[in-house]
Amino acid sequence: MSYSEETLMAYADGELDPAARAALEAAMAADPGLAQRVARHQALRARLRAALDPVLDEPLPQRLLESVRGAAAPRPAAKVIPLKRPAAPRWSWPQLGALAASLVLGALLGPLVLHPPAGGGAVITRDGEMLAGGALARALTEELASNRTPGSPVEIGVSFRARDGGYCRSFQLREEQALAGVACREHDAWRLEVLAQSAPQPPAAGGYRPAATALPPSVARTLDELRAGEALDASAEAAARAHGWER
Repeated sequence: MSYSEETLMAYADGELDPAARAALEAAMAADPGLAQRVARHQALRARLRAALDPVLDEPLPQRLLESVRGAAAPRPAAKVIPLKRPAAPRWSWPQLGALAASLVLGALLGPLVLHPPAGGGAVITRDGEMLAGGALARALTEELASNRTPGSPVEIGVSFRARDGGYCRSFQLREEQALAGVACREHDAWRLEVLAQSAPQPPAAGGYRPAATALPPSVARTLDELRAGEALDASAEAAARAHGWER
């Protein structure tokens, strides 16, 4: 029996009835390829929750609250997405698939996804992973925290070794919405560990801003959990870049 992606997504989200779940698990035991497809959906679900659950805990931006308070008159209801977080959050999967990041992160990333800068969107998905794309991926690969590029839409915060030995970097996106996050190098890409809205802040004198300034709590917490030691100094960071951020 062949299984659709929607069915596999529903399984990953725990939405199949007991009979359908048992049948799929039996098929997975006999078909390694099917089991691998399910594992990709489960990995994507885990990545989305790790990246987006902290965002739901962040307070609403003041400008959004002010726009609601200052509304001239109520408008007819259309499609409404409740902002209040349910007690037991569940992801709805049938519409995710390869466009998961754009669909789920669209409201958060705004112009970075819907109208991305030249070179592509800031978030992509591949094999169930949420990855940095476009200008964000280039900045994570090429730019140094100790030698920032003037006018870049991405500001690199700190570079460090993670507990598993790989390299990770914190960053802030400086487009119409200010976003902060942490990405870790995995093979030839940067895997997003967390992403949250941050408060825009002007650089200090000389164009340098301390890396930990104004990081959202969820991003600072993830950085501390991942970091195995002190942040890389300028020479260690340059050496890591020269070796392609390989372990």
